[in-house]
Amino acid sequence: MQTADSMALLRELYEEYSEWYFSLAEEDGVLPRSISGVAADGCQFIYLTDGLTLQPMARNKFLRFVLDEHRAVAYAYGGLALRGDSDLGEIEEVLDVVAASAAHYIMGHWRVIRGEDGKVAALKPMGQSEGDDPEKHPASWYLAGAIRFSDAEKLKYGDLWKEAKAGVMFSDRNSRE
Repeated sequence: MQTADSMALLRELYEEYSEWYFSLAEEDGVLPRSISGVAADGCQFIYLTDGLTLQPMARNKFLRFVLDEHRAVAYAYGGLALRGDSDLGEIEEVLDVVAASAAHYIMGHWRVIRGEDGKVAALKPMGQSEGDDPEKHPASWYLAGAIRFSDAEKLKYGDLWKEAKAGVMFSDRNSRE
């Protein structure tokens, strides 16, 4: 069951992450893939994941490992996806931003418009949704359900996370108030 506080955190996280992506697009013309986890005590991290060389299934499992290690109760995820029908030549680049907990998600999508230089020139809204079935939607399932890690995976992902932490931004959400 979602409490008003947990829903408020998801809405706040979604707004912050969306605004962050809009400022990255405007200032730098780039949209990196990233994840941010928030623990119950307010400790938050932001991890830019474009440099991860893991295959998609291993990458997803690693991100869940990171959220578990951080004891995240909510997270935000952002990244680019390709949507459409390649046979018809109707492919569009889409920015997805998700804020989710184990029981709820908020998700938004923007069509990416690129300038002649290849940088992001604009983001056009495509819609927003929310629901209480995060396990059924891409990028909203990271805290939903149980994932088991083998001892080898725990060791591998633990080492990867130790290496990555130097480039991860950490903050305390409580100190912002």
